Amino acid sequence: MKTSAGKIAKSSLWVGSGFMFARLLQFAAQIVLARLLLPEDFGIWAMVLVLTNVAKLFRDGPISMVLIQKGLDNRKLVDAVYSLGVNISVGMFALQALLGFPLSYFFGVPMLWPLTATAGLVFLIGAGAGSHGAVLGQQMRFKELALCEALSGVARFGGAVVCALAGGGVWAFVGGEIAMALVDSLLKRTLSGYRFTYHLFPDPSAIREVRGFIVGLLGVNLAMQINTNGDNLVIGRFLGATALGYYSVAYQLAMMPVFVLAQINRVNFSALARLDHEAKQAYVCRALEIYALLSAPIYGIAFVSAPWAIPWLYGPDWIKAVAVFQMVLVFAYARGFMGILSTSLNALDKPGTNAFINWVLVPLSIPAYLIGVWLGGTTGVAIAVAVVMGVGATLWFWFATCRAAGWSVGIFVKPVMLPTLAIVVTVAGVFLTPLPPELYYTKSLAVVSIYATLLSVFSLGRIPLRLADTLRRLLSRRK
Repeated sequence: MKTSAGKIAKSSLWVGSGFMFARLLQFAAQIVLARLLLPEDFGIWAMVLVLTNVAKLFRDGPISMVLIQKGLDNRKLVDAVYSLGVNISVGMFALQALLGFPLSYFFGVPMLWPLTATAGLVFLIGAGAGSHGAVLGQQMRFKELALCEALSGVARFGGAVVCALAGGGVWAFVGGEIAMALVDSLLKRTLSGYRFTYHLFPDPSAIREVRGFIVGLLGVNLAMQINTNGDNLVIGRFLGATALGYYSVAYQLAMMPVFVLAQINRVNFSALARLDHEAKQAYVCRALEIYALLSAPIYGIAFVSAPWAIPWLYGPDWIKAVAVFQMVLVFAYARGFMGILSTSLNALDKPGTNAFINWVLVPLSIPAYLIGVWLGGTTGVAIAVAVVMGVGATLWFWFATCRAAGWSVGIFVKPVMLPTLAIVVTVAGVFLTPLPPELYYTKSLAVVSIYATLLSVFSLGRIPLRLADTLRRLLSRRK
């Protein structure tokens, strides 16, 4: 089944805009909560997320991705995957409630146990909703998925802010998560219109058919969570909740574009699953180039604006998060490339290879975080994240992915080299230029103009012409 470039672009726009709206609301809530709560509250919630983010890997959402890859024709397989997802979601609620106790003991914060147990209610609320979301994704109904993202984001914002204003403290985060899960689950079940049949014991033959894909996908996500949550574990254990609060806010802010890209990769996965091997290579190459071209100036502006923007938005006490934010931006930019390559491996039915590539990084990430916290506290950990999990991991991921897929490394490197080189030169020049505080905003304008100029010069005018041609074709399709 062919999927037109126009439909892919439109789907990406729907998913990206819906998720961006939800993320902007989360960003606004973060700013409001930063004024109402203490950095320690953010740190305590980040400790909860150390367990919750890992547990979420086993919800039916990630498991149900197999329905996008395999389709909906085999009813026995569809119901088996749905039933498995529901069973695992219920089990993860019970497991998270139990593991909250050792988590509170590890960090030395007793209230982590009730917080973690209550946050686990999202598993019960969302049990089965992931399969309904997979149906929407498999049918390329991304407008409906965007609506789910947007309205659940509104619920999360309202739940968290109302709870904080009522004096709930760190419980405001739990209130937001539960409100979001309720709306998301209700909307996906209603909009998919699909009727699953639940079996307490899913058909074993159907599960065996997709077991390799599911296990591989869970392995990928588990390794990624260990690599990306290990920093929170180290900081919370050795530096405490307040330091982790500053780090967590900076990290989440820096990763916002990557979170949006992760949603667009849902479109990429659906599109790639319909292409042959050669077409997949061309698609991935183009996706990497577009990501580099558009994200590089966003991260560049964020880097040079951080010293004045973060204290202005969050308050003067949050200036401690600036250096961490700038270092994590390097990781975030690199993580975008890894996300696209990871999606391509899953679409090639190679989740096991994808998992192996990620697990190789685990023995490197945790020691790097420990060295970072020992040498430089939270900033040291952020530097370790940027160097090891950003630059180093991307190079390894690039080589390993191309080797596993039988693609040439050079084909994928070339499209991203020029934007990356242009933004590095731009940021270095702009950031090191001394300006009075009242003119800091001009640095953002300088990043855009210098980046565009360097990009045109480095590519001999090729990239601006290609972007203009792409925009013209997309607009003509809409007409």
